[in-house]
Amino acid sequence: MKYKSLAVLPLLLVIMLLGPVCQAGNNYTRLDGSLEKFKSAFNADQGKARLVMYVSPTCGGCLRGAKLSQQNLLAKTDNPDVSAYVIWAPRNGAREKHVDRVLDLVTDERATQYWDSQGVAAEAYDAMFDIEGRPCAGVFMLYDTNAVWTDDDPPIPEYYEDAHAREFAQKAGPQFNATRLLERLRLP
Repeated sequence: MKYKSLAVLPLLLVIMLLGPVCQAGNNYTRLDGSLEKFKSAFNADQGKARLVMYVSPTCGGCLRGAKLSQQNLLAKTDNPDVSAYVIWAPRNGAREKHVDRVLDLVTDERATQYWDSQGVAAEAYDAMFDIEGRPCAGVFMLYDTNAVWTDDDPPIPEYYEDAHAREFAQKAGPQFNATRLLERLRLP
């Protein structure tokens, strides 16, 4: 009996050590057919400048834009009056299993990440920017401190850029440039 309990000890130790690692996955919120969780967070951050990234976890331009937003925008200002939201969209063949692989691109503690499981954010942003039928997302939006989300659809941003502006010749703003976004960010 004594030996059986000792044999279990290493297994328990491994479970105790790896448990937090296994539970650390899914550091995002699922938007299950509603934008309410995102809308509530957005409105709770009124008084802060806000960056919203509408990106696909399987799109090179989107991933590059998310990474550059982290490095060249969020990491360049430690202002607590800045919030960021990453909306991982089901575009370009993306599935939820792809989200875990890209969460570390945006590591700033002021950023909240979402998986748009049923495409409600994608539908709203595609319509807002007239990019329906395009295979990718890739729009980076800035909102000032006074922006409030009152309707069902997200508010129109103060400024936005498109990671695929040149590629798809779309109307969703100029070609993405994280340095220019930082310059356009109005800090309180």
